[in-house]
Amino acid sequence: MQRKVFRIEQMLPASRRAAPADPRAAEESALQHDLGVMQDMLARHKRELTALVGDGKERRLARASEELAAAVDSMDKATQTILGHVERIDDNAKSLAATLKGDYVRSLTHEIQEAVVNIYESCNFQDLAGQRIEKVMTMLGTIEDQVNAMLARAGRAGVVPYPAGKPGTDLVNGPKLDGDAGHASQRDIDKIFA
Repeated sequence: MQRKVFRIEQMLPASRRAAPADPRAAEESALQHDLGVMQDMLARHKRELTALVGDGKERRLARASEELAAAVDSMDKATQTILGHVERIDDNAKSLAATLKGDYVRSLTHEIQEAVVNIYESCNFQDLAGQRIEKVMTMLGTIEDQVNAMLARAGRAGVVPYPAGKPGTDLVNGPKLDGDAGHASQRDIDKIFA
């Protein structure tokens, strides 16, 4: 005997409708529902992982690693410049101390030399920061490799690319990497203020 379903029952959620007479059918229906939820969840995770890694030309983790490498390179260049100037100051202070006769003036040159030593010691930050940033870059590379492997296993079909940025952030692009387009050079900025 077939049971009639009234319009009012059709408006109720499935969980509140009368259970089917066959317990097996109810079990299969619940299993299908659970599998559908899992499939939706996996698709969402795939989209999120692809967004994390980036797709095509703009690979976000690789870009982050490049930015960190550029920061380390800039710190190294600045530190080398500072150390070069400090060496000149130290050499000049030594030469000056050798030619001076008064104790007070010679003590001033020794204070300059002590300050130079403090600058040398302070420049150690660059090496330590570079080592820490290198660890982060290695970790980013590992994460990207693992996420790419996961995406390869899951297939990239149906993946929605991540939006490039929030509205209004296209002007906030910070220092450029070598080869980046769309940035004003220091020369361009100097022309504005000339």
